[in-house]
Amino acid sequence: MPKIHQILANALTLLCVGNLLQAADFSKHWAFQPVKRPPVPEVKDTSWPGGDIDRFIQTRLEAKGLKPTPRADRLQLMRRLSFTLTGLPPSPEDLDKHLKAKGDSLLTKYVDALMASPEFGEHWARHWLDHVRYRPFKGKGLTNDPYRLWVVRAFNEDMPYNLFLKMQIAGDLMPGPNSKAEVDLDGLVAVRPFSLKNRHTQQLDLLGRTFMGLSLFCARCHDHKHEPLSREDYFALQGIFESSRVMELPYLKDKKQFDEYTKGLAQKEANEKKLKAAPLKEYGRVAQLMDLRRRLADERKKLDDPKEAKNREKLQKNIDKFEKDETKRLAEIKKRKLKLDAPEVKEYLRLQDAIRAFDQKWKKVSLFEAFVDQDDPKLIADARPPKEGVKVKPGKDVPKDAPVPRRFPVVLAGTQQQPLGNYTKQSGRLELAEWLADAQNPITARLMVNRIWYYLLGEGLSPSLSNLGHSGQPPTHPALLDYLSDEFVQQGWSMKRLIRTIVLSATYQQTSKLTASPDEQDLRLGLFGVARVKRLEVESIWRTLNLLEHDPQSDERRREPPYDMVKEMEDLFDGADRDLIVPRRSASISSLQALFFMNSEHVKRSTEKLATRLHRLSDDPARISQAFRLLYGRVASKADVARGEAFLKEWKIDASSLQKSRNKNAPPPEVLARWQAYLQALLATNEFLFIH
Repeated sequence: MPKIHQILANALTLLCVGNLLQAADFSKHWAFQPVKRPPVPEVKDTSWPGGDIDRFIQTRLEAKGLKPTPRADRLQLMRRLSFTLTGLPPSPEDLDKHLKAKGDSLLTKYVDALMASPEFGEHWARHWLDHVRYRPFKGKGLTNDPYRLWVVRAFNEDMPYNLFLKMQIAGDLMPGPNSKAEVDLDGLVAVRPFSLKNRHTQQLDLLGRTFMGLSLFCARCHDHKHEPLSREDYFALQGIFESSRVMELPYLKDKKQFDEYTKGLAQKEANEKKLKAAPLKEYGRVAQLMDLRRRLADERKKLDDPKEAKNREKLQKNIDKFEKDETKRLAEIKKRKLKLDAPEVKEYLRLQDAIRAFDQKWKKVSLFEAFVDQDDPKLIADARPPKEGVKVKPGKDVPKDAPVPRRFPVVLAGTQQQPLGNYTKQSGRLELAEWLADAQNPITARLMVNRIWYYLLGEGLSPSLSNLGHSGQPPTHPALLDYLSDEFVQQGWSMKRLIRTIVLSATYQQTSKLTASPDEQDLRLGLFGVARVKRLEVESIWRTLNLLEHDPQSDERRREPPYDMVKEMEDLFDGADRDLIVPRRSASISSLQALFFMNSEHVKRSTEKLATRLHRLSDDPARISQAFRLLYGRVASKADVARGEAFLKEWKIDASSLQKSRNKNAPPPEVLARWQAYLQALLATNEFLFIH
């Protein structure tokens, strides 16, 4: 029997050989090959597929001896579509229309109406913002919200994805109307770092994972071990961003805000002049007292020094004398209070730290004044001249400093490419954006198609949403991914068209209800042969509670959630960490989520107002039916109504805790409390929290 060290040595040898074989074949990786439109496969059962997508899916299912699952019922499908496309539940009015309708034409119109609503852009922008570390600035007037609003508008107006990409990397450099007219402020780009420390590392990490679908980070210190990316590739890209200046300046879109800043600057300068004109003699006494206190502190430190043990008595006498002198000088200063209470001196003594912070603030304002005086202000701009030959730091792969010209990764752009410095005097950001947005780029279309598929069906064709490289996972349906990627480009990079095509497919509209063995269920999920059950995202939960709180006619009813949303909700329901790139959110399940619906003040407020609105209806069965339509998007069965009536009758009320509602239209306190408890119980169920 071989010894353990021999087994380990053999295993290590096999691992090394495997890595070498992989490295030799890196350039042949599927994601680095050109996108070629495959033929649509033939299927045995032609009754199920509604389009080309379905034929690709059905072919894989038939190969495993499986059939697609039936279509979801109409109301279930409406709820799925509404939350998927807008992050909101369907309205009772829409449910009524579809209950009466015959055929599928109304469903197609419903999809078009959802995609034409402003909530579509708000919901899908949130997906994109997860990929770019979006964090709103919580300061008065200083905000990067214009970027978020621009992303919302881009989705609502169906901006072509290739233009959407270019605008975020080099919008300030693009010629024509698309550069200045479509962005609130040039340079609010997604590749702008969230801090200036290690900003090039942040920019390249975001560029790689969000726009290129590759992990570049490992190539910073050594040639990538799992991708055909060298350190030279990394620093060649870094040279592009080193040739761009990021200006850390406040963004003041409102002229009134800018006027307030300039007024404050003038006041600050006037105060400084008064301070300089204050009697130097009085200021000198204050400075003398401050020096006295510093000397006293030094003497106290000496008392604790073992070397000064012999002199401790003498030192104590010195301290006593200092303290006596300090008291005397304080009394003397107090006598001269009228002179020392000059506003300028008093402000100086009281706000020393604040003044230092104030100075720093106004230095930025001074920069901003110079900034807005420019003809073409930007928060990111090309350096003049661009940096040529970024030096690769010494390492195992590069023994000493080696300058690398700006260019694109060899595995994607080839070895014959010319360095950017040979034909552009700019940073290279514009050329980088155009190269990424080129229809011939093998990764760009595949990456976005895979993400859109994930947001619609709950899993990507490749599970790796930001890494299509060798270290990512291969697609389950490579032919379908290439077909949709080619279609995406042929349809003008239209995100709305792609989304519409997918949601109208029979694949998307399958039911999630299936009686099958666990093994078959897992196999079907992997092959998209059954719909996935998805939990609502935190924004959808917030917005649904907001809907319940307002009348249907209220403008506040569909208000977008604030991006400084209650942290309690974000933590409980897996909101995105805004310091990180989050291609995939978690979907945890915990008892705390149910407790949230039972105890949250937000939930209590929403259910109180909903109960008041429901009380306008004639009787409890009608109220229960309406509650089911609002919360579950379906008609309540007779059993649902019976259980609801029993709950309302049997729920025990603590009379001492009853409070009269401020709403004059609210029902009596005891009735209101029973209905609040019932509505909170409905919210705490899986039927509300999950999309089927």
